[in-house]
Amino acid sequence: MLKAKWIELIKSQKESGLPIRKWCEENHISPTQYYYWLRIIREDSLIKAGTLAVTGQTQFVEVKPGFDKVGFNHQEICAILRSNGIEIEILNGADPNTLEALLGILKR
Repeated sequence: MLKAKWIELIKSQKESGLPIRKWCEENHISPTQYYYWLRIIREDSLIKAGTLAVTGQTQFVEVKPGFDKVGFNHQEICAILRSNGIEIEILNGADPNTLEALLGILKR
């Protein structure tokens, strides 16, 4: 199976300690092909672990300031994200790492 072959190749690269491009050059493998299979195998692993859901389609979400919200406090809420019936309020001073993780989840 092709995927099993690439799992072994990626494991071999990791164990070699070489940078990916150097390893690819020495093994006559296109870096583009290597990165393609790395992405496929990583996504497959995340799906199996239950940490990634793949819908097969890109979704766009409109982000609007929440000025229409009743009792909106300009000093506390800096943005409201709405998608598929879910609403997320982001407060001024929100932790950047939390925001980055949240946006990463929404990108999926």
